[in-house]
Amino acid sequence: MAEIEMVIDSVRVSLMNYQRVVILKEKEGKRYLPCWVGPAEADAISVKMQGVSVPRPLTHDFVCAVIDNLKATVKHAIISDLKKDTFYAKVVLITDDERIEIDCRPSDALAVALRVGAPIFADDQRVLDKAGILLDEEDKTQGIVLEPERKPSKFEKFSQSAQDILTLGEQEAKRLNHNFVGTGHLLLALVKDTPTTASELLKNLGIDLTKIPVEIETNINQRSSIEAVETGLTSAVKEAIELSIAEAKRLGAKEVQTEHIVLGLIRQSDGIAGSLLKNRGINVEKVYGELIRLYTQSWFGQEAQSSWQ
Repeated sequence: MAEIEMVIDSVRVSLMNYQRVVILKEKEGKRYLPCWVGPAEADAISVKMQGVSVPRPLTHDFVCAVIDNLKATVKHAIISDLKKDTFYAKVVLITDDERIEIDCRPSDALAVALRVGAPIFADDQRVLDKAGILLDEEDKTQGIVLEPERKPSKFEKFSQSAQDILTLGEQEAKRLNHNFVGTGHLLLALVKDTPTTASELLKNLGIDLTKIPVEIETNINQRSSIEAVETGLTSAVKEAIELSIAEAKRLGAKEVQTEHIVLGLIRQSDGIAGSLLKNRGINVEKVYGELIRLYTQSWFGQEAQSSWQ
């Protein structure tokens, strides 16, 4: 089994879905290895990479302290296998009389190794041959290096169903071979078959969910130049997202829901989605009216159900 030494090249954020990815690079080669990680794990790695002091030990600092107090040493970390799109990793410890291999997530192995200055390896055949990639100079500039003391991502305020809409919007853009995600793609996601409060809302306001996708796609293709001024999220989508957050706050919601995305798209003044909805007579006032009806119906339904239990 050949083990190739790696170094952490960067910690980045996908421009499309804002998921975190750690980019590893061969120390003596040209291959890169992207490993998707969670926001907390990405922050734990980037904090150490950028030398930021924290007032209290983080989880990985605690782990390192335990290892040290038990008179063990971290020999190295290794990303040892890749099965069904899941990376496996180990931290290898050395004591006076034995070698100990501890199974863990790659993000934890990287965070621990980084803190103690231990080398990082990846299995050549099981990992790099399967997932290693070559990046040209343009690829290397994609994404955003995380700042360690960042403010919480605005997308952490979105409910799971709302995050699913953002992800589905990206998938719709890819399906249409667009290198941007515009408001039209989000509207396509909102009228998909999966039932949400937003799809029920639009249906009740007269939108035919079976026919509207064709009209949306036509609008995107005819007016794509309005929003497709850059790759990734367009400025119109970014504005609509901010307006969605504002709508959630206005309505006293703890998280942004799919119906707030509808309101954000309508309030966004020059996007494809807002224009299409307004041309069909759907405005903020009508959405509020229908939401009151849906919310009231839901509340009474819950009360009736609880009274029978």
